[in-house]
Amino acid sequence: MSFVAISKVKYPDSLKEEIHNIGLQMVPIAKQQPGFISIRFHQAHESNVTMMYWEWESKSNHDSCMASDAWADIMEQSKPVFEAEGTKFSIETYERLA
Repeated sequence: MSFVAISKVKYPDSLKEEIHNIGLQMVPIAKQQPGFISIRFHQAHESNVTMMYWEWESKSNHDSCMASDAWADIMEQSKPVFEAEGTKFSIETYERLA
């Protein structure tokens, strides 16, 4: 089965547009990586939380994306936003069973 990573970012309202822009910039980076299956980007209705659902053929494909130069660049550019007061990032990984 495939490898899934679900990332969530909780943030102050003032960062909503920046968080959305960063997420949208991540999508084409992921799509270019070997083993990529799909990605979904969601905004919560009730709070300032975004969720990205990443699916890969394997954990090693996900790890390779996270280690890529393109990923390092977007993470470096977005570091001030992710480290801003009131912003919390989390990620959980799963193996798809069905």
